[in-house]
Amino acid sequence: MEQENTVGKPGQKCALREPGQGKYPQRRRDRRRSGDAASPAETGRKKACKRDTNPEDGRDEALNEYKRMQNDLKDILDQSVEKLLNFLSKPCPPETKKGITHLMKRLSGLKPDILLDPVYIGLFGITGAGKSSLLNAIMDKYLFLPVSGYSACTSCVVQVNTSPSRVYEAKIHLLTDEEWKDELKNLVALVRVEEDEDDNERREAVSKISAVYGEEANTYSYEELCRMKPVISVPSSRCIILKGTSGEDLSAKMAPYIRVQGKNDAASTEDGKTRLWPLIKHVEVAVPRSQVVPEGVVFVDIPGTGDSNSKRDAMWKENINKCSVIWVVNSIERIQGHKVHETLLKEGMKAFQRGMCKDISLVVTKSDQIDLEEYKRESKEYVANKHDGILKRNKTVKQEKGEMMKKNLEKKLPADSEVLQKADLVYTVSAREYWKGKTLSDEKILSEEETEIPKLRDYIQMFCTAQKRNILKEYVSEALSILSLIQSLRCHQAAQYLGVRTTYWNDFMQKIIDLGKDIETCFTSIEQPLRDGLNQAKRSYSRNIEKIFNQANRQQGFHRTLRAVCLKQGVYVSKVFGRIDINSSLSQPIYEHIDMSFGNIFRIQMDESSMLKNCLDRFQDAMKQQLQRAVVEYRVPDESGKLNFLYQEIDLIVRETERIILQKKADIYNSLTTTIQKRLLPCYSDAAQNTGRLSYTRMTNSLNEGIKREVESGMFEKAQENMKEEFQVLKMQITSKMEKEFSDMLDLIFCPPDQFESRLPDLWDQLSSMRTIHERLNPAQ
Repeated sequence: MEQENTVGKPGQKCALREPGQGKYPQRRRDRRRSGDAASPAETGRKKACKRDTNPEDGRDEALNEYKRMQNDLKDILDQSVEKLLNFLSKPCPPETKKGITHLMKRLSGLKPDILLDPVYIGLFGITGAGKSSLLNAIMDKYLFLPVSGYSACTSCVVQVNTSPSRVYEAKIHLLTDEEWKDELKNLVALVRVEEDEDDNERREAVSKISAVYGEEANTYSYEELCRMKPVISVPSSRCIILKGTSGEDLSAKMAPYIRVQGKNDAASTEDGKTRLWPLIKHVEVAVPRSQVVPEGVVFVDIPGTGDSNSKRDAMWKENINKCSVIWVVNSIERIQGHKVHETLLKEGMKAFQRGMCKDISLVVTKSDQIDLEEYKRESKEYVANKHDGILKRNKTVKQEKGEMMKKNLEKKLPADSEVLQKADLVYTVSAREYWKGKTLSDEKILSEEETEIPKLRDYIQMFCTAQKRNILKEYVSEALSILSLIQSLRCHQAAQYLGVRTTYWNDFMQKIIDLGKDIETCFTSIEQPLRDGLNQAKRSYSRNIEKIFNQANRQQGFHRTLRAVCLKQGVYVSKVFGRIDINSSLSQPIYEHIDMSFGNIFRIQMDESSMLKNCLDRFQDAMKQQLQRAVVEYRVPDESGKLNFLYQEIDLIVRETERIILQKKADIYNSLTTTIQKRLLPCYSDAAQNTGRLSYTRMTNSLNEGIKREVESGMFEKAQENMKEEFQVLKMQITSKMEKEFSDMLDLIFCPPDQFESRLPDLWDQLSSMRTIHERLNPAQ
């Protein structure tokens, strides 16, 4: 038996490598520079350091403990990979090399900094809602992000995260040349003067063209503009990097880029920074690590209604869908009487169905603003002072808006969904009151706790801690299963075990077939709601379109907006009329019927009550029982070790399958609207060709006739069919993955005789240490 003289005896813990030892010293040194917590082997030396110099020391102890576990995990993985590399450097049979190389890649492929996996928190609101002020307060950085003032911010997405660097940095990403030309074609169509009319859509189009190509450029054709050189300097990288020594410094440098300036401001700027705004796609901002925000949290400032540019609008949807938490942000004065926040809440709630959202809240900003006398008259309550009036008014807002949110969520989600059970659906915050006593000298009205900024921070900390723990548990479980198998394979394999795979393969395949049937049954639950929604959509489509056309009665210039809608394939974001989406309006009746069933199938990110999750759980249990029978019947050596690997490998396969499902569900959910949009493309193209006198009437007639024609030719039926096909594609992805993964697993566990034997390195120490980490993460198991 070939033994390695560097390993300890069974029962000993693996000694963690000091920086500079072993084969991977550089990665460890890099990790130290990045601010990661020290490994247990370095704890003694670290105690002598001043703890207040480390910005991470103020973090919740749980996150620090997870970081220590992560570093231990990295050390164990490094040692294991090093031993396997040494083994593979020696002569061995091809099949042996193939199997061990596969397992080694699995180990080395585990992420080195799993706790840095981002947790996205989306701040979703219109300009002036107070998103930037809220974010500045949460991050405890006064006037870091430019706040809305006399000039409006661009409608691009701004992403903010922390970094190990002490420098504040912003990356301003610009549209590619192809993306800009795609928008330019539509802008040129919008600037055509008709009947000497001017309106907001035309003025904005003129403003964008002039900013890039100079004054009077709007008189040129699309072809002429494409041949012209922009009057501004556009970097070939399509990215502008700004750096600052402080938040205020970077804020001053960013402001010219992310604000839409007036004509005089743009003309007076020599370097033309302010004229780049039409080209800006999105902005990434990195700030030094903070004591009040956990590492890995990424805030995403999401414009409330999307963008008229197709690429920015696509990014708007992508960012909503990738957020684990969505805060719909609106100010106290706008939330009373206006319905914008309700529209945004409905859009945010869609992320439960098509995205990664697990929680949603309404955050009411500027909650310190109150007209006390008016409040007394309206509430007819005795209020001693402004402080008491603010708190009473905020309590009422929380109750009323919380009930509204719960009512709307109950239409979309099952009654026992976690988000419906939580205590706080609404927060009332005041960034201004938070800064009083810190940077502002004004007299303080609310205490820091009453501003609810600390409450939001506590929520972030709690949510982030739970997320990081789950991520760490998954990686530890995967590593543990691989190490368990390698150690188990060192046992002798007898010839009769070759028959196990062949004997049981048909049984395993039958379980996968049964899973497919189970999934099919799961999907049939949506068929009747889908049919009901289809019939409702056919009955109401003309009324829904008429609602969009009736906006022409509100304000002049809608004819140009409608042309923009047609040019943009049925979707356009107007500064005057808001987001107009004909495709979604037509599909909305179907979604209203299927949302509950869709929610029951997938639930919130495949939680334990999901119908699809239950299918996988039943399959998981059946496979474990079948494998246990195979191992026991053939008296496989190291029965407990191999079963441990098999069980954990099955858990891993199911988790990976759940990730595939989450990625695919957006395609399934969006398929209705996507199909309708594709069917209506010729209709939009025809309508957009109408110009001149009575163009609005001709456009609406063209759209009405085209939509009617498509409905009668089976547009909604095709959308229904495509959604069913997407469900079938998902089923095939699941069953195909199961077949391949279980085949590979059986090849390893029931390998040919003497293929591995004692040739493999002894990883007992590493396995023992990994089990210790696993036990620390699962104390009740």
